[in-house]
Amino acid sequence: MTRFNNEQLLESPDFPFHLAIYPFQPGEAVPPHSHEFIEFVYVTGGTGTHTYRGSEYPIGEGDVFVIEPDAEHAYQTGAADPLVVYNILVAPALVSYELQTLSKVASFVDFFYVEPFLRESAQFQSHLKLRPHERLEMRQLLERILEEYREKRLGYRILVKTRLIEMLVFLSRCYSGTLHKPMTANASEEKTMRRVAEFIERHHASPLTLAQVSQMCSLSPSAFTAKFKQHIGKTFVEYRNDVRIGMAKRLLTTTDMTILSISQEVGFDDLSFFNKLFKQAVGVSPGQFRKSERQK
Repeated sequence: MTRFNNEQLLESPDFPFHLAIYPFQPGEAVPPHSHEFIEFVYVTGGTGTHTYRGSEYPIGEGDVFVIEPDAEHAYQTGAADPLVVYNILVAPALVSYELQTLSKVASFVDFFYVEPFLRESAQFQSHLKLRPHERLEMRQLLERILEEYREKRLGYRILVKTRLIEMLVFLSRCYSGTLHKPMTANASEEKTMRRVAEFIERHHASPLTLAQVSQMCSLSPSAFTAKFKQHIGKTFVEYRNDVRIGMAKRLLTTTDMTILSISQEVGFDDLSFFNKLFKQAVGVSPGQFRKSERQK
């Protein structure tokens, strides 16, 4: 399977972004692939099938979705009409601050984090399909971004980034109008909590809060905490931190990244807190752990 990296498709290391319109002919297939960057897809015409992490679902005009880094996916165009899509490709680093800010908004969390996770369910019905008036606004937003990106006039990078954030806010508002009960539909309590645990593992570095994860299950934070600990054996914070520390140990062993970079990579912005938590969990500091592992 092909994996595309930032250097192959994005403009440059200091502006890791790309936007283009792609027409796929009837019957054409895009083979399974993954990529280092985030991909936003808007289907503006035609029909087809999207395969995401092994699960298939139909797509058509008005559909909008996010493909997160390293998620395997593929397309199969329908037999009748061309499938036409807008593709925005962006490295998370370009909008990291904005993503953290938007992650305080429940509808954005649902669209950006929860919806991709739900696609792997056989009962997936929670995708975002824009209504006719929303499609008009989405096309206008995309065309404004595309114009700036193509013409590259003075200050275009600032405007592209600003309008990208405007698009994310718009899509979050659209998604808030969809009717869905993500984590609780057709699932037992134990299965729901295990799905949430899987979701936390996948998004351990994201700025998700207990309140947001509880809301996914239509539970209060206290009720969610009790049920999660009953079935998983740990609280949300304990489980998330264990996953983060486990990933940090792997990075300390297998890479030459600085401890500060590893701390940020796994979701800790405060280096001193990361060092303290790591030592509590492992018994030694990150630096001592790395040294001992390399002496084995």
